[in-house]
Amino acid sequence: MPLLGRRGPSPTFIQMLRDTLNDGRELSKKDPERAKVMLRKIHRLISDADESERLAIENNKDEVIKILLEAGSLLFELSDKEKSIDFFEKVKEYNPKLPEPYYQIAKILASQNIQLSYALVNLQKAVELNPKFEDAMILMGDIYRIQGKIDETIKWYREAFNISKNRIDILDKILAIDPNNRDALYSKLSYYKEKGDKESLANIYLQLALLENKIELIDEGLKISPDNVQLLKEKARFLINQGKFNEAEKFLEKVEKLKPDDPELTIIKEMMVQKPSTSESIFEDIIVEQAIPKVEEIIESANNPESLRSMITAYISFNEFRENLKKAMEMLDVENAIILEELIKNGYNPEEFPFRDDLKAIIKPIEQFVKNNYDEAEKLLNEYVSKNQKNAYAWYYKYKIAKIKGNENAAKNFRLMAMKLNPKLEKIEM
Repeated sequence: MPLLGRRGPSPTFIQMLRDTLNDGRELSKKDPERAKVMLRKIHRLISDADESERLAIENNKDEVIKILLEAGSLLFELSDKEKSIDFFEKVKEYNPKLPEPYYQIAKILASQNIQLSYALVNLQKAVELNPKFEDAMILMGDIYRIQGKIDETIKWYREAFNISKNRIDILDKILAIDPNNRDALYSKLSYYKEKGDKESLANIYLQLALLENKIELIDEGLKISPDNVQLLKEKARFLINQGKFNEAEKFLEKVEKLKPDDPELTIIKEMMVQKPSTSESIFEDIIVEQAIPKVEEIIESANNPESLRSMITAYISFNEFRENLKKAMEMLDVENAIILEELIKNGYNPEEFPFRDDLKAIIKPIEQFVKNNYDEAEKLLNEYVSKNQKNAYAWYYKYKIAKIKGNENAAKNFRLMAMKLNPKLEKIEM
């Protein structure tokens, strides 16, 4: 029996919480505004509980926590984000060793791109309480990505993948930031081997072959996918670079049968123009005369951004090509942004090329962008657009940076602004 003057646990309070949650759950499907009012009532009832109701809560703490978690999640789904945080904070009061509320608070803050430092504090606590909480690790990576802290981003994505082992989406997040991340590519390779996904496996072999300059990786890819056109073309390029023109020709013939209209065929074939020789096996010092692309060929390759990039990388060291490129630039438009990026990548001074004023004005931020210094590039672009809001390229690169950082809302807005100012930019969007 309770002591004189003290009341025991309320016999109806927990049922009232259950009924209120159930009403809010039902209303959320047909009347969101009334559902919000009903769900908020749960927090108010718990916060204003009298002594007997608090005893009921104490005796049924696990159930009360479940009610708070579900109500908070429903409010988040109904876009009542600020109030939903109160529910998860209340759960932390009742059980500070439960990782879920810390994660939920961080998720709400990250969805609004606010109080990211506090979001990270909550995520670190969630991972401390549950070292295998992969969703918390992924969200931590997402927030660091928004902040431009790439090393921390990749670290937490990698931690999450090491736990899950089967979430290819995590590796895709790493490769979206660092397309040449070897660890992520080799992890993808293992994943696709296990799944038996031959086409994807062949594409990873291709990417690794280009990254590591190893023909053996091309061969591994062709064992899996012998009709993969990209692998066949790269095999031909490798052989041409080794002076094995007859072997290269066989691979190009196969490409021609599989994809006769491939625009790269002509470029690759021109790489094989050479002085007459009796036999490749007799003469090791065959002199290859590069067939430098003409102005019209450069312009034609600009229809495919990747072809243009490949052509510049292959021929930029030739003076004749650089002169042809300058002439082509006079007739090209938005494609000159690709040319600018490739010149910077290959160590050439953009000032020596005929860029128009709108690109010239933002060479410095583009240089930082190409070097993956996204924070500095963003800072320079922000300074520029504060004074000149009509440069489509400035908004285009702000869009690219926001996309890399995972800030989808900002990316969408910047892209709209860029395309409004210059719709042709869509031609070079990758």
